[in-house]
Order: sequence, then structure tokens, then C-alpha cells
Amino acid sequence: MQKAVFPIQSHADITKAINFMHTNYTKAIESGKPLRVVIDQKQDDRSAAQNRLYWMWLGQIEKKNGTHKDQLHFEFKKKFLIFIYRRDDQGFAETCNAIAMLKQNECEEYRVIAEQVIRLCSTTKLSVKQMTEYLNCVHDFTVTKLGINLTVPDDLKWAYYDGC
Repeated sequence: MQKAVFPIQSHADITKAINFMHTNYTKAIESGKPLRVVIDQKQDDRSAAQNRLYWMWLGQIEKKNGTHKDQLHFEFKKKFLIFIYRRDDQGFAETCNAIAMLKQNECEEYRVIAEQVIRLCSTTKLSVKQMTEYLNCVHDFTVTKLGINLTVPDDLKWAYYDGC
């Protein structure tokens, strides 16, 4: 049986969860693997589910276009993560502005420093909201620019859509 996650935001969501249990409990008991129901509240930090979804997507892109997922991770950080940090973290924005000055001066060290900053940036410090934004950027870019449709398994849908 496939795992299912039901974010509860309305009475209709409760009904969906109950209907799923009604539909599947007999089959589960007969197979000797009864259903397990877990109820918890959403987390404030970037979730493990969001991380799993992100790396699953990188694997899907790698299979379709051959670019290694570590390289994809670097490129997406450069394209999207830097923007999120720069917008939301004043200290990081000042660092980026200083690095941009090196670029204007055509300093050879610019590329090395900029790449190191990108490598040191991590999705692990993002909030759930920021990670949702990052996932949306990666998804939209992949679909529109790379022409690759990314799958979102039912058990991870809550980790991607707004309102996580």
C-alpha cells in the first residue's frame, strides 16, 4: 500500500483521511500489516520531507538530462538560494554587495570568492516558507526552461505546496 499524508486544514480534509482509512483498513489487516496513523503538527524549520522532495527532484533531472545532482544543486543555489538569502538576511546582502564590487573591478578573485559563497550557502537554514519558495523556483525553472516534468508523490505534496 502506498503511503498517504493528509494535511488537515478543513473539515473536508478530515473526511478525506477517514475515507482513506475506511477504504484501506480491511486490505491492510488481511495482509498482516495494519494501518498506522500518525498525527503531528507542521514544523517551523525546513522539513526533512522538503529535503527528500528536493533531492528526489534533482535525481529526476539528472536522469533526464545527465547533469549530476551535485552540479544541479550548485546551479540552483546560485540561481535561487542566493536571492532568498540576500533578500531575507541583511548581513548576507552586505557580503554579496562587497563581492559585487570585486566583480565591477574585474578582480580575478571574484569568481573564486563567489563560488565559495555559493558552496557555503545551504538549504538547511531555510524556514519552511523559504524552502517552499525555493522548491517552487526549482520546479518552475525545471518545467519551463528544461522541459522536465517533476513528480510530487502524495506523501510529499504537503512539503511543496504553499501553506506547508
